[in-house]
Amino acid sequence: MTSNLDPDARSSYRLITLAARMVQRRQDDALAPLGLTRAAVIALEGLSQGPLNQERLADAIRVQSQTLGRVLTRLEGDGFITRTRQTADRRQLKVELTPEGEAALEAARQAEIDAYPDDPDIGWGVLREELAKFVKAAPAGRKPDVVPFVAPERRTHGQTGHERRHHDRAKHDQAGHPQPGNGGLRGLDQSQ
Repeated sequence: MTSNLDPDARSSYRLITLAARMVQRRQDDALAPLGLTRAAVIALEGLSQGPLNQERLADAIRVQSQTLGRVLTRLEGDGFITRTRQTADRRQLKVELTPEGEAALEAARQAEIDAYPDDPDIGWGVLREELAKFVKAAPAGRKPDVVPFVAPERRTHGQTGHERRHHDRAKHDQAGHPQPGNGGLRGLDQSQ
């Protein structure tokens, strides 16, 4: 296997991962008093420009419709959204924010803003631009012969973690299960 990352890129990759975990923790802590989760806020944000059917909302926020359905059920129970059957196609549900949902989204936005550091030395615009480049350049799926970085060889017997994951992935694919990452957002279904 070959590595497509130089040492600076590897170090940056690890920093991105660390920063993402820190941001997620801050978001979780900020949203908990509101009774919201990141998944709920992502769904509310997806509806902020107007109603969508569940499939389009799932596509817009890059999650699987089935996963989104569980989040929407909770949001509907809390009175933050409504779901109504479409007259043209009774299988489709129109999902729409309620005034309570709009207020919850605004409170979530403010809570998240308050949770982030207000440090003038952080170049937020530059960071956003660089992360956008990273996201755009990141492949949806990896080629089997190229990995972000080579895993350290710690095991002296049996398979390496990569070999085991590759074997498990092959068994998963042979069973006819869909590939991960086709619209899914990891972590969305956590603590709906």
